[in-house]
Amino acid sequence: MMLMTFPWKTLFNPGLLALAMLFAGCQGEGGTDTGNPQPGVYANRVLDASPLIGGGVTELDWPYFFQPEAVLGAPGGTFDVLSLGYDRAVADALGGMVTVGLGDPGDPLLRSCIVDGEGDDLAVYENAFPWVDPVTAISGTANEVAMVEVSRDNIDWFTFTPLIDAGKDLIEPARYTHLAGVTPTAEGGDRFDLGALIAEHGLPGDFQACYVRLSDGGTRWEDYGNTQSDLYDSGADIDAVQALHSVPAPGLAQ
Repeated sequence: MMLMTFPWKTLFNPGLLALAMLFAGCQGEGGTDTGNPQPGVYANRVLDASPLIGGGVTELDWPYFFQPEAVLGAPGGTFDVLSLGYDRAVADALGGMVTVGLGDPGDPLLRSCIVDGEGDDLAVYENAFPWVDPVTAISGTANEVAMVEVSRDNIDWFTFTPLIDAGKDLIEPARYTHLAGVTPTAEGGDRFDLGALIAEHGLPGDFQACYVRLSDGGTRWEDYGNTQSDLYDSGADIDAVQALHSVPAPGLAQ
């Protein structure tokens, strides 16, 4: 249901908190939008978090979006996210990043690795929401994209190489391939096939992805968020990371 005619990021002002909460209520009971994710394990520990905060705003101004632990466990809704941020003054640059390990959300010592199964193997949930451009009437999502990388050892990283269809509008999901932050959580988030990455990078078929790193698309890949004038450049708002096919990995040191 589309009730708003304003960009989501214009809500990121403490003085407009009540209005933001009203919008959140439209996403589901209690302001959450958890959709129907497939069974699997989630991020259960943060190895590194380096958000890029612009505009001089600090977590005292808007604390909800500065908590790395918000990415742990199942999707939690509009205010249970980590904003990665970016610097719009720097050309062709990525923004902030977060690295997570996977496993039982209730125990960071229980660890898992993603394996290539049937269909998609990894899901990333960001708080994108349906949007209709009031000028062009094009339907899509108010997106803020993030690059997705995986690693077996947290040393060597392999990227789901992003592809951009410049012929599509910024809000059209079909514009973006291999980027997170495009598909709403209620629609299953953004899905990634480990088999495609294995083929692209010539990795062994039994390659396991034990760590996931997300980097805001920054100024490298223009998205809807890049067109907005914000209090601070919050970038992709990561809600959760989920392994759809995984195996236990009790020997992981990190």
